[in-house]
Amino acid sequence: MRILIVSQSAPYLPCHDPVRNAPAQLLAQLAADHEIRLIAMTSPGETLAQRRWPTEHCLSLQLVAADRWRSPLTGAPERGLDAVRAAVEQAIGQFHPDLLHLEGPLLAPLARTCDLPTVMAVHDSRALRARDARHFAGGLGAWLKATIDERMETAWERRWFPGVDIAVVPSEDDRREVARHIPFSRVKVIPAGIDLEHYAFRRSSEADRLVFTGSLTWRSNVDTVQRLATRILPAIRKSRPRAELVVVGADPAGAARALVGTPGVRIVGTVSDIRPSIWGATVSVSALAAGVGAKNRVLETMALGTPVVGRAESFAGLPDVLPGHHAMMADSDEGVIDAVLLLLDEPVGARTLARNARTLVEQHHTWMAVARQYGALYARAGASRAETAVATAA
Repeated sequence: MRILIVSQSAPYLPCHDPVRNAPAQLLAQLAADHEIRLIAMTSPGETLAQRRWPTEHCLSLQLVAADRWRSPLTGAPERGLDAVRAAVEQAIGQFHPDLLHLEGPLLAPLARTCDLPTVMAVHDSRALRARDARHFAGGLGAWLKATIDERMETAWERRWFPGVDIAVVPSEDDRREVARHIPFSRVKVIPAGIDLEHYAFRRSSEADRLVFTGSLTWRSNVDTVQRLATRILPAIRKSRPRAELVVVGADPAGAARALVGTPGVRIVGTVSDIRPSIWGATVSVSALAAGVGAKNRVLETMALGTPVVGRAESFAGLPDVLPGHHAMMADSDEGVIDAVLLLLDEPVGARTLARNARTLVEQHHTWMAVARQYGALYARAGASRAETAVATAA
């Protein structure tokens, strides 16, 4: 199949920025089975080697200078999208692709540029993120900003998403949000893949150490940390007095910083590499409060070899994760306490859980597996467009 991929950022590897990493990993895998032309936005900070990286995996590459995507006041598309649209129209005339793949929701208007089946990767519903920010806003200013963002992002999704044949999202939360604007059957959940070499399996934990990882700019994550530090950890320390909680996350908010000095709690903040913090823990506790979380962090932790305890929602979009076999699921503080104590008291069981989780990731959640799912979607999108054309003609 001839595929025209359009990316909001220039993809390259190695890179830990998900905006660049995800399309790069996907491009590297798809190149084996498809003819690919890539159009990507580029910024002055990229090196020559980074700009050249995609040429090893596609037939041709066109870089478009980054510019503003849309008006901050009206939300209407602006110069950045106009420039990409012109590049897409030119590429279609030269390349004659079978399908258009859009990497990112800001590219949604391009689905109406041409009469091609279109698959769009929505790595996060921006409307959902804004709604979560509004719900957990810590003050009037933050609430007003989140409210405005939510209205703009919702309007964008409502206006442009219907032009896409299939939208790919990372979780069931995102699927429900995007399905407000296009039929549920046209929204597919595919979590990001895992680089098995980078996320190597290790069992080298410190005894009785819990870890929480997640951005502490999100109120839902701060709520989780507060529950862990003030309710869950004290109960665990009654049985395991040396138990500790390590909190790793960007930009700790005031509520999280206020926990500094709490017995057994260590606030680390931002780290350049999250892996040692996860490897060093006996148990990883995922988000326990409602709201949008880091959807791929659970899979990363499972790959690294640290048992995971979390809400059922933490595993949304991962139907192959079985409670008690790949991870421990608990939707109450008491359930979390029991699950953590079980893993701390039964190291053989914890190792078995960790190994089962790693095997699951190896079998179903590599980037190769993700690429296979995209390949199936490409075929489905093409068939759906053909069926629509036949029905319209009849």
